[in-house]
Amino acid sequence: MRNLTILLALVFTVMFSSTSFAEWKKVSESVDGDTFYVDFERIRKHGGYVYYWYLSDYLKPTEYGDLSGKVYHQGDCQLFRYKSLSYVHHKQPMGQDTGTDYSPKNPEWNYPSPNSSMETILKSVCAYAK
Repeated sequence: MRNLTILLALVFTVMFSSTSFAEWKKVSESVDGDTFYVDFERIRKHGGYVYYWYLSDYLKPTEYGDLSGKVYHQGDCQLFRYKSLSYVHHKQPMGQDTGTDYSPKNPEWNYPSPNSSMETILKSVCAYAK
């Protein structure tokens, strides 16, 4: 019985603490004090695109009470653009809770503004994926 309890505790810990095993590396900070991280170990290349997770850690809660958010992007390093494929909103810093996810049905390509955090993130991901 004790082994079963330990096993279940371990399984639930792994399932519900996805960021505890992520290797988030700081890549940018906004003028508002928000910090942006990329999990370089999870970057994947497929069909000429790069796929990656980035995490936003907010200095102040958003209007919805979120303190962090993770976004899964499809990046196009040739045309320097990205699509947001999935969002996870978190009430805890650094995505430390299970969060609420959302996936848009028809995500559109976006082009990062010059000198923005998104530009820094995409440049970092594309350089790493070469």
